Amino acid sequence: MKILLLAALAVTLSLSAAFGQQVQRWNATTGDVSLSGAGTTATVQQPATNASQLIIEQVTVYCSVACNVTQTVYGTAATSTAGTVTPILPTPLTYSAPFSFFTASNVGTGTQQGPIIHIPAGGTVPICLSVTCGAGADVTLGTAGGTTSNYSVTISSITGTANINFILRTR
Repeated sequence: MKILLLAALAVTLSLSAAFGQQVQRWNATTGDVSLSGAGTTATVQQPATNASQLIIEQVTVYCSVACNVTQTVYGTAATSTAGTVTPILPTPLTYSAPFSFFTASNVGTGTQQGPIIHIPAGGTVPICLSVTCGAGADVTLGTAGGTTSNYSVTISSITGTANINFILRTR
């Protein structure tokens, strides 16, 4: 009887923990950016306090002309230009993102992640950063890093159109 009671308690606790951590999904995009001999950077960044765990599922990058893309983490905090983050269902569309997104970001130098990605003219490249799309582990910005807990994607100097799109989860 004691074993049955302990088993029931364990199941109840695991279910309450699972339901207590609501997963929310988000989309953050630069939209199509027209560049003339310039590059652009997009950054997702944790707030200074009260951060949620931020999981970057995928980044999709488009360039109308051949371009080079780099990814960095933990740069000096970005302060401009604030971009728009949109909830993705099942997250209620009235929710506000618990993190910041910067387009034409002024984030400082961070640590490069992976190699330079060369995108051919007119190419769109998905960059898988979580197990949901096949990566071996999730790229996660934890809750303790403050505003230097950030992830940036940079497109090299081009004359053409570019777009950087993040799909993210928080919990």
